[in-house]
Amino acid sequence: MSRNRRSDRLVIWVCSLAVLAGSAALLGWFAVGAVDHVTADDRPATITDVSGPGTRAPTGNNRDGRTISFRLEDGSEHAAATESRWFWWPDEGDTIHVHETSAGDWTVSEDFSWLRTLGFSAVLLLPWIFALLKAWEWVERTARPERWEAKQREERDRRRLARKGRQR
Repeated sequence: MSRNRRSDRLVIWVCSLAVLAGSAALLGWFAVGAVDHVTADDRPATITDVSGPGTRAPTGNNRDGRTISFRLEDGSEHAAATESRWFWWPDEGDTIHVHETSAGDWTVSEDFSWLRTLGFSAVLLLPWIFALLKAWEWVERTARPERWEAKQREERDRRRLARKGRQR
């Protein structure tokens, strides 16, 4: 920290608020995607053609999408672009579920991953949990200063005794 500790605290607060705002925005984006997926009017379809890169390389870059052509139950033919995923390799003749997002624009429901959505959401909740713990600590410190000081003193004594025990 620099000598001007007041500005350091301001920078920490601004950065913390930026991280919380960013994680809230991404959580909202994931929530909208999950709600769109759950409320979609899915229709069964049969895959007629899979084109595009279908590599299973462990490069971590799964943005190399595919175009899946499919036939609905009414016999109409359509196509939709999908992202390649690790454990989903569509093949001709497979049944998938699709929904129409706008006129002529189709989305494949199997492209949605609950595991990815829940995992990223859990990661994005970590800054909020940390912020809640810090807020709880601040409330505890300001509401009961005597108890706070006693806990801090006990912790320092415990660490000091542990350090002395290790040195012998």
